[in-house]
Amino acid sequence: MTCGTETEFWLLSTPVDRGAALHPRVAALLICGAIAGALAGRFATFVTTPEGRVAFTCLAAALGVGAVALPMLVQCRVLVPAVVRVVVGLCLVAVPGVVTVAAVGVAVPPPGPLFVVGAWIAVAAPAVSALRRCDRIAAPEWRVGSDTAVGVSASFTALDPSLLTGVVERKAWLRIGSRRSRALPRRRIAALVRSDLLRHVRRPTPVLVACVALLGVVVLMSVVSPPAAVVVQLVAVFTVATIFGAGLRDVSRDPDFAVLLGTSDTYLRRALSAVPGSAAVVAGAVTGFAGSASVASVVIVIVGGCAAAYRMRTRPPIGYDGLILETAVGQIPVDLLRQWARGPDLLVVCAWLAAVLA
Repeated sequence: MTCGTETEFWLLSTPVDRGAALHPRVAALLICGAIAGALAGRFATFVTTPEGRVAFTCLAAALGVGAVALPMLVQCRVLVPAVVRVVVGLCLVAVPGVVTVAAVGVAVPPPGPLFVVGAWIAVAAPAVSALRRCDRIAAPEWRVGSDTAVGVSASFTALDPSLLTGVVERKAWLRIGSRRSRALPRRRIAALVRSDLLRHVRRPTPVLVACVALLGVVVLMSVVSPPAAVVVQLVAVFTVATIFGAGLRDVSRDPDFAVLLGTSDTYLRRALSAVPGSAAVVAGAVTGFAGSASVASVVIVIVGGCAAAYRMRTRPPIGYDGLILETAVGQIPVDLLRQWARGPDLLVVCAWLAAVLA
């Protein structure tokens, strides 16, 4: 939970009953967590087609409530942050384990009613505790996620998710802190490639997320039709190339930073394309073994995914002074949509070609 500056100034500085003011918001967040968990569980049941769909959906809803309640207890100073980190780590270990077991072909029994009831009893305690002790949330806890909330609001207003991702990445690098400097190679291309690699070595979380997502893609490709499997493979390659292409994004969207490197844009983009291109080829090879697509489809998947990611990562900063079409239903930002279509447009074309040749 977080609040804006005006709420902090006018509400937290007054002797108002903070618990009574926060109870509706906490209850709404817990309900949203249950709904999000139920939707995710329902989607998973459609993909894996288990026998107990209702039980699995109820279990996922309970996990959604727990995912909301535990961070709230940290804000209430009931739990230490290390508990949440341990729970997140266990989930990151359990998800690849379940995916690997399902990929091997081991039958996983659906959760029974007793297991679901036990899960709801387990999450009911932290949920009730968060409702009863939300009055312990002080001003420092309110300010923890205020910059993220502002980033979300600005991203929706400006239709630019890079504002939110910039805030999240800044907080992640601040948590990492300082690192010992390393000497870069004398050759310019080698120095740029190594600096791009060091970014992912010092902040490996996106790499781990990409690896876990690839396991899920492999399982998904084994249960869907060949055209759908090729489209899923293309999206996976595109996502991996986009994750590893952060260096391209920084150079393309900040001309002042590119000028400091002292070389042409073409030279910089060619050097910074080595890491995302290699990662995309590895992702295409890993997911290619799970499908039965033709060689032409696999080539289109790798080349098209890399090209679409390159187009999106080399997109210049978003401009808001372009054409706006006035219609009977409201304004349509034509130029803004054109800028956002750079990258996804090529991805759609490649997905159609790959599906046809599959």
